[in-house]
Amino acid sequence: MSDHDGTRPGEQPTRRQKLKPFEYLAFAGVAGGFTALVVLLSIRDLVLALVFGGVAFIVTVLVTATLMLAVQPRDRDGRAQHDPEGRDRTDASDS
Repeated sequence: MSDHDGTRPGEQPTRRQKLKPFEYLAFAGVAGGFTALVVLLSIRDLVLALVFGGVAFIVTVLVTATLMLAVQPRDRDGRAQHDPEGRDRTDASDS
């Protein structure tokens, strides 16, 4: 793994890090299922409900992935791994 996901090159990822993509897909699945259920109960058209549920799933996955790209990874002690200028945290603490 790389430094970008919170692990060092020789370190094994934790169980939480391994399950993170599943959490995003599960969240998107719940959002898509909820949307499909609302459309199905209000319009009573199964095909339209599946289409709306699929669109909601895809939009939720895209929005979640985009937001996760914007979040700066944190170190185990809660500090950001990189400062805003893009320097490594160890370089920033030396100055």
